[in-house]
Amino acid sequence: MNFSKMKDEAINGVKWYFNRNWNRDDVMNMDEISDELHSTLEIVYLSLFCAMLSITCGSTLQWISITAGKYSVLYFVAKLILLYLTPPERVKMRIIISMLAEYSFGSTVGFICSYLFKIENRFVFRLLVGITIGIGNLWHQAIKTKDRREIYTGCLKYCIVIVVSMISFFLLETDTTLRMIAIHSVLILLMGYLVLYSQEILYDANFGDISFVNCTFTVFFHFPGIMIHATRLYLQGEQQEQN
Repeated sequence: MNFSKMKDEAINGVKWYFNRNWNRDDVMNMDEISDELHSTLEIVYLSLFCAMLSITCGSTLQWISITAGKYSVLYFVAKLILLYLTPPERVKMRIIISMLAEYSFGSTVGFICSYLFKIENRFVFRLLVGITIGIGNLWHQAIKTKDRREIYTGCLKYCIVIVVSMISFFLLETDTTLRMIAIHSVLILLMGYLVLYSQEILYDANFGDISFVNCTFTVFFHFPGIMIHATRLYLQGEQQEQN
């Protein structure tokens, strides 16, 4: 493969990453979810919840041993390679490997944040707990109803609780106020992103089967692409309304 062909493939890959197939109408679609798509969304939420629970539990490893965080980086990379080499047909094996990888990723996150950004592991743990609860809330709402509006309203209620918690930390004016406000702000942003991510999953599910293992591992990888595409659609809609 020559260099020009590799360059073209790289450019096409970047374009695909930032140019999603769904449009503004797909994002605003609040129709009731069909039975097949609903089961897919439930499995994805369950997989995400288990993944975040594993990551959150793994983050406590940093408190047990400082060196554990260092070794977990290598362990995480090894599990990713093993997951990549495992055939898609071996679903159970991929689930086990992914859970082990996510557990080690949790301790890796704590180690990286502590080493590079000097962020204490307790703040990382609180952020991970908040994300886990938020995803668990989405999963709980998806179990109860097929109505997208009700599912996402549950996410909105959780965001309101986060805002109230932010206000309480602001009024208390403790030493950790700024850090806690930053954590809660990130949580609100991630909850909004998960709504967009859910809409993309439901859109993609119309064109074929969805691998919930892949959805779990790429949930944060797609964050920049989805947010930029959604922002572009919003600006285009505003421009059309002005014209």
